[in-house]
Amino acid sequence: MYTQKPPDGRLRGRVGELKSVGSLLDSVATGCGAILLVDGAPGIGKTRLLDAAEERATHHGFSLASAHADELPRPSPLAPLFSGLDLEPPGDRPVRASATQGHMLACLEKLAVHTGKLAARSPVFITLDDVQWADATTIMALRELPTWLAEYPVAWVLVRRTGTQQPWTDWLFSEWAHLGASRIALGPLADDAVVDVIGDLLTARPDNDLLAMARGAAGNPLLVRTLLDGLRDEGGVAIAGGRARLLSEQLPAQVRGVVHDWVMRLSPRARQLLDVAAFLDRLFGVDDLADLLGWSKEQVRPPIHEIVAADLLTTVEKDVFAFHHDLVRQSVADGVPVAVSGALRGQVARTRRVCTALAAPRGLGLCSGAAATEAWDALTGAERTVAELVAQGLTNREVAARIFLSPHTVSFHLRKVYRKLGVRSRVDLTRAAVHREHDRRSGADRTADALM
Repeated sequence: MYTQKPPDGRLRGRVGELKSVGSLLDSVATGCGAILLVDGAPGIGKTRLLDAAEERATHHGFSLASAHADELPRPSPLAPLFSGLDLEPPGDRPVRASATQGHMLACLEKLAVHTGKLAARSPVFITLDDVQWADATTIMALRELPTWLAEYPVAWVLVRRTGTQQPWTDWLFSEWAHLGASRIALGPLADDAVVDVIGDLLTARPDNDLLAMARGAAGNPLLVRTLLDGLRDEGGVAIAGGRARLLSEQLPAQVRGVVHDWVMRLSPRARQLLDVAAFLDRLFGVDDLADLLGWSKEQVRPPIHEIVAADLLTTVEKDVFAFHHDLVRQSVADGVPVAVSGALRGQVARTRRVCTALAAPRGLGLCSGAAATEAWDALTGAERTVAELVAQGLTNREVAARIFLSPHTVSFHLRKVYRKLGVRSRVDLTRAAVHREHDRRSGADRTADALM
């Protein structure tokens, strides 16, 4: 449901997260330091949450110090903290990585003394965004300084992007969580919050087509906002009478640009795998990727887990995956060069034709003999079990309960069975199972006769 725009116009769907910020402010207002750790995927709204948190802190009389760690190496360690607190390092010279331990300690003391003086006048609200890019010295400072300032009213909010492999940051967050720091993970926006975001940006309610397209962002605020901005700029949406109507299903260039930036953070092998995955069925498995890429399953798993950690794929069941956002899948597919995408589509289609050929029509429209044996042998163990149970008349839910899988996964396996056997319905599958059993028994009888 579309609700009235919030007074600050900044944040939607983050009531729980803002409550955590409020608890942090209340705790620090008693005179003690406190820390809030924030995890979130790219584009999930970490910076917007920081903006709203700083606005609340200012309203409650806190002085602000905002720092940001850059992905590119800074000229010196501790630079984010000195910059955020508007300080120069001791001796008016930058802190070098090769600085002596004494000089590094002097830097930490200067940061602590300055922050303590600020806190003596009013509570201090210190934020550090993109902690995953901070240098090791800054990470160590973030472990020590809050301890030194524990008796001062200083609030710390440390924000990092998930999906990056940064052992130092993992260590820092684990240490503070163990010591009692509050920790939240930003998740996707709910559907009603997405409707509200559309209303905020377009000052209109979305029609069903526009809402369906926006749902392809899977609740990622940056994707939703970029989609709406792109549609508006490219004439893909019409607004009249308080309604926003989708005019074009073409993905805006701005969305493709955001997705391109995310994908380019992956390793080359992960990018190659993602390109192939974009042309598979909505649900796909490790074996599908291994077949198309010519890799072993062991070679597929590391890059696919890297993509899952980056929040671009989601795990449905063991070795079964799907794109987390349909807009990402479409963007990845659109970004593949035409010649390559044509080859990928052809390769996927040929794989399906080979599976269908293994079940070439014969007699009642179903294969028998060697072709049937090859078709059934092409099934994995899980697929064969699902096929046999479905052929016995069990529903997907009954099969799921029998073999301890979700109905969603059973449906995934069943679609692959249909494709490999060249059938289109449960009735066809049952007939194929009957023919297979008949051929198996006929073969056994012939073998027995030969032995007599």
